[in-house]
Amino acid sequence: MALVTRRLLPFLALLYLVAYIDRSNVGFAKLTLQSDLGLSETAFFMGSGMFFIAYAIFEVPSNLLLERVGARRWFARIMISWGIITVLTVFVHSETSFYLFRFLLGVTEAGFYPGVIYFLTKWYPNRHRARVFGLFIFANPVSFALGNPLLGLLSSLDGTLGLAGWQWIFLVTGLPAVALGVVTLFYLPEGPEKAKWLSDAQREWIRSELDREAEPRHHSSNPLAPLKSGRVWFFVLQFLMLIVAAYGLSFWLPTIVKGFGVSDTVTGLLTAIPYVCAAVALVVLPRSADRHRDYYWHMGLPLALAGVAMGLSLFVDSPVLRLALMSVAAAGILGPQPIFWSLSSQLFTGVRAASTVATINSVGNLGGWLGPLAIGYIVDMTHKTSSGLWVIVAAALIGGALVIQTRRIITRKAPAAQPAPVPPAARTTDHAT
Repeated sequence: MALVTRRLLPFLALLYLVAYIDRSNVGFAKLTLQSDLGLSETAFFMGSGMFFIAYAIFEVPSNLLLERVGARRWFARIMISWGIITVLTVFVHSETSFYLFRFLLGVTEAGFYPGVIYFLTKWYPNRHRARVFGLFIFANPVSFALGNPLLGLLSSLDGTLGLAGWQWIFLVTGLPAVALGVVTLFYLPEGPEKAKWLSDAQREWIRSELDREAEPRHHSSNPLAPLKSGRVWFFVLQFLMLIVAAYGLSFWLPTIVKGFGVSDTVTGLLTAIPYVCAAVALVVLPRSADRHRDYYWHMGLPLALAGVAMGLSLFVDSPVLRLALMSVAAAGILGPQPIFWSLSSQLFTGVRAASTVATINSVGNLGGWLGPLAIGYIVDMTHKTSSGLWVIVAAALIGGALVIQTRRIITRKAPAAQPAPVPPAARTTDHAT
């Protein structure tokens, strides 16, 4: 497992880092694009959310095609096409074209994130997944910590070479995805059986562990079966709350920090701070959850704390204190996500696993449209940015409350078989991972 982690996780995390920058760069592009196109807050976030509508429509078909085509070729296709669309977004000139390019970005990127989650379940037994998903999702806050200063710098190039700041953002951030898509074709193995860097004994150990865990689970070949499952829709609702809070924060944080009266470059640096805190939470929470074998309090308490912290931030005037509270909120919202995927990935196997993860992620990701849109509508109605942030508070608190029901949902399924004893040397390696 340590060998697999060293070979796969850094590369997959790099792909996700680039994906998240391309998905959320619109939050910084807003600083100049909104005025250039004359968009209201509601219109801007309606356009931004077209990405998530397309994502919801095309994600399940994308994951089913991944099962047929193979992860290596499908991930490469996804990255190259979304990178091209990101670059072409520099030609946006109206509200309608903005909607169109955001929709096309969702079409091309659909399936990447749940595809990687599903891909990792073909390598890692259950007891390794919370930490591994945490290492992968670690790229999320890192993308903000590293990307936000870059996006702030690109936004400050407004007018350079005749390009607006938002055009520089889309041009520069789209190119790495195309390049990495080509690299993916040559670097990523389809599965353990195709990994030349594993020995025959290692391949057999992974296969036997995964087969043993799969025995008591459901084996439906119907890809639409998740749509009929109450368990799946429970996880959809829970993930929806996580995404409403996460994207509400990421899309609005640059606007909030810009309101402190700082430049675009300083805005980029300051908005990186909450995501540094979130990165720490993504390492600490999953490891602690695995160590104590408690996944419910490690999800519920951080989400509740995030809601309280975001609520308190609305009542303070000090920029330093407000940023500190939003840093706590970012950690509490993002930290539980790998634990969520560790639990939900235990429900199904085979083609149904691909469609289940895709269903949860695609419908849940509509929160990336609903959350910012609801905030934008409230801001337009009240003319106060702070009033819209109550949406984030509510989503975090509701998400924390839903976690209380997770134990009952999970324990309804048949108990999984116990894994085979792990030799002392293997346990040492696993601990190091």
